[in-house]
Amino acid sequence: MNRIKELFATDSKKLIVFITAGFPNKDSTKDLVLEAIKGGADMIEIGIPFSDPQADGPVIQEANEIALNNGITLLEILYIIIKQMK
Repeated sequence: MNRIKELFATDSKKLIVFITAGFPNKDSTKDLVLEAIKGGADMIEIGIPFSDPQADGPVIQEANEIALNNGITLLEILYIIIKQMK
């Protein structure tokens, strides 16, 4: 069974955290993920910022804009997730 199925196999409350990669600054993503884990997050969704987030609300749209202005790229996000989060 994969981790998501395991998480939702029980009928209990879950803490699911959303973090926009590259926000509030380019180098904060890894630290925010680690702090979310320390804080008890059951699942972490890492948002990949893009320039036209129409389906997102104003808070996530602003976070995307700031992250993109910080210069975050998809390659850097993948590096953080694959290499640094081991």
